[in-house]
Amino acid sequence: NIIVRPQWLRRIPGPPSHFRAQYRFHTSNDTTTSVDNYTPLLLFINKRSGGQSGEKIYRKLLHLLNPRQVFLLENDATILHALEIYSSLSNIRICVFGGDGTVGWVLSCLAELYPSLNNPPVSICPLGTGNDLSRVLLWGEQYDSKRLLSILTQIPQSQSTALDRWQVTIEQVNNIKEENLPTNRLPLSFINHPKFVRDTNRASYQNNRALPNTRFINYMSFGLDAAIALEFHDRRKRDPRKFSSPLKNKLMYLNESRKYLNDFARSKMWNLGSYIRLLCDGEDLTESIRNCHTLLVLNIPCYASGTNPWGKSSNNNTSTSSQTIIIQKDCDSFQEISTSSIEIIDLPANTHEVYELVTLNDCPNDQINIPSITTITTPIGRFDRQDFGDKKIEVVGLSTTHMATIHMGFRGIRIAQCSNLRIEICCPMTAQMDGEPFYLPESVAVNVTHAGQVLVLRNENR
Repeated sequence: NIIVRPQWLRRIPGPPSHFRAQYRFHTSNDTTTSVDNYTPLLLFINKRSGGQSGEKIYRKLLHLLNPRQVFLLENDATILHALEIYSSLSNIRICVFGGDGTVGWVLSCLAELYPSLNNPPVSICPLGTGNDLSRVLLWGEQYDSKRLLSILTQIPQSQSTALDRWQVTIEQVNNIKEENLPTNRLPLSFINHPKFVRDTNRASYQNNRALPNTRFINYMSFGLDAAIALEFHDRRKRDPRKFSSPLKNKLMYLNESRKYLNDFARSKMWNLGSYIRLLCDGEDLTESIRNCHTLLVLNIPCYASGTNPWGKSSNNNTSTSSQTIIIQKDCDSFQEISTSSIEIIDLPANTHEVYELVTLNDCPNDQINIPSITTITTPIGRFDRQDFGDKKIEVVGLSTTHMATIHMGFRGIRIAQCSNLRIEICCPMTAQMDGEPFYLPESVAVNVTHAGQVLVLRNENR
């Protein structure tokens, strides 16, 4: 029921490949020919995704399905042309073969063509490195050629759900000057500034100054993680042959991160609070990032290949009671962490100091075997459950320690859930949107506002 029948397509005057689709059945009395029994599928493939394997998958799909329903993504015109051909068919669904950037590209085109929540819903076959949106929508972590047909046949039974989109505007602001910031927020010497502040002439910075998009659907980030992503992105553009598989991509990402080892080593000497003013729904929360080296703006509960920096939500969001959490740290191990009746991930943002205890440094030798106990009374239910369709975004801070421990199941510092975000930057800054990094070379204000919703498909049958 996902295959476009050849008799549905008719040629119309125009270019040789100009077609229009319309349901046509040989027998009108046969109930199996009802329109409701069909869910025609349009497939868009980025041949450069998945370590350049998209073209191989494209050829395989040409054998499985009608070639007229499979499209190699080249530009916006490809998407518009496909939707024009099948505009008269009901129950159309779309499957995008690519990474998060490719999915965002297709969703942007759909948002421009259709009113909010009226687009053909979109499923994903993950070919990228991170595939964070695919993980959230339960389409898998990576492409599995053995499950291709079974995934395609699950699409008609998948559940449509709303996904928020967020508008990003860059505002030139001349009055944000570093010297106007409080002196206690500035590093003591220029050498202690991170590389993206002091080394502005790097080729990767000069070559990636354009905003990659005006909207995002997954996340946006500023600071150290974006700096590493920018090096990776620039290297891949210069030598794409070395990035031939998701595994190689991840190894190359780790290799590029070595360029910023000095910023990790000197993390005690700098923080984003010295360079950024953070306003969430008009409230100044800059003090919340005084120990952070990466600022995350999350729309979905997934980042950096499957981590969850916001953490799980409490099951009882309306509770106003408090519970006592006890965290025990043994300097030799992360395993000596115990909590009372709730999980560590339910701590509110104002208790982020607890996470600074769970580190592998700052432990005197004469106390190496003595565990430290910190007891904190924490209100439950400060934040709502994270939801990518609630018209709110989550703001999270990460220290260099968090950047490592989120891959072990820990979370970062919860700062806010808001509908309007303003980030005023007083110096050069690295940033990324949905995995597309870029460089802001001067003082600007970044404004983030809600930009409508699109329909996506969640694979509950997986």
